[in-house]
Amino acid sequence: MTSLAKLVNVADYRRVAKRRLPKFVFDYADGAAGDELTMALNLRAFDKYLLHPHQQVDVGKLSTETTVLGRKINFPLLLGPTGLQRMAHRNADLEVARAAGDTGTPFVVSASTAFTVEEIADANRGGDLWLQIYPWRDRNAIEHVVKRAIARNYSTLVVSVDVPLLARRERDIRNGMSIPPKLNVSNIFQGATHPRWVTHLVRGPEITFKNFADLVPDSHGMALMNWVNNELTNPGAQWDELKWLRSIWPGPMVVKGILTVADARQAVAQGADAIVVSNHGGRQLDGTPATIDVLPNIVAAVGDQVDVLIDGGIRRGTDILKAVALGAKAVLIARPYWWGLAAGGAQGVVGVIDLLRAEFEMAMALSGRPTIESIGRDLLFPEEA
Repeated sequence: MTSLAKLVNVADYRRVAKRRLPKFVFDYADGAAGDELTMALNLRAFDKYLLHPHQQVDVGKLSTETTVLGRKINFPLLLGPTGLQRMAHRNADLEVARAAGDTGTPFVVSASTAFTVEEIADANRGGDLWLQIYPWRDRNAIEHVVKRAIARNYSTLVVSVDVPLLARRERDIRNGMSIPPKLNVSNIFQGATHPRWVTHLVRGPEITFKNFADLVPDSHGMALMNWVNNELTNPGAQWDELKWLRSIWPGPMVVKGILTVADARQAVAQGADAIVVSNHGGRQLDGTPATIDVLPNIVAAVGDQVDVLIDGGIRRGTDILKAVALGAKAVLIARPYWWGLAAGGAQGVVGVIDLLRAEFEMAMALSGRPTIESIGRDLLFPEEA
């Protein structure tokens, strides 16, 4: 049994998750579309942005506090939405919500979870919860979950616009992994060699999309997930969907999945209060640029109107520092805390958050940047990078 105290970086959590999960489960979270080029670019792109420190700066009173959408957060990190967390841990999203609440980290909750928005809010204990949806075809289903999230004080709506349909993820195809998950001989064997994971599987609730159970006559796992796949996908979604969403959501609305200046301007025109520069972690269209590379142009185009956030490839505190230097208000992570969840539930998620915060604080101090406001483009070497 690996002690979480011995895990010194995010990569260590990934190694533990890989050991503890069956291959088809690990690959689902770890993999990406096509040749996984975009995922690799997300990771490599940070390397070319080097840091240019200032010396003899008083960093004795370091502050990582910042604001996103007018709300203060401890440091510029949010937990992004991920699907099928229930495959990693029996309490899944509840553990993540607990960790987010304990660390004061905003948590973007996917509507497609094995737990309801109400259960997740209870586990979070008053923290900052955001609800993530897609512009589904069935507006009744959207309203069904949105109204419940409003009633439980979710602060922000996140609309992911980059999944008109699911991409081909070749690791999943080879493993026989599907949504909804289906067991085959290989997967059953993999599960049998991971008894700890099997214990989590059988002791937890069904792997399903519980928020929509009231809308389906047969609400049990497979039938409900098939209903979600058939009824909620929307390859015909267009920008005007956002106007309707804006009309039913009283708080800030964030549009996630933006990679171009033109789309960033469209999102703002349709009522977005913030955007997330995102290529879905490389899990949708393979061959797109790294998000950190397109961030500066989008910040230049709309950063004076809305908050600009970013996800994709963040594995170190220095990655967060570089993103902030290029104009991001904050970053979102997904795979790293998924690995933390698999490694140790809420404690593992807290471990990942604490590691990234410690690395970020150290990078700020060693760079001579005592506050978020002191982090600017001049931090990068060369400045025109």
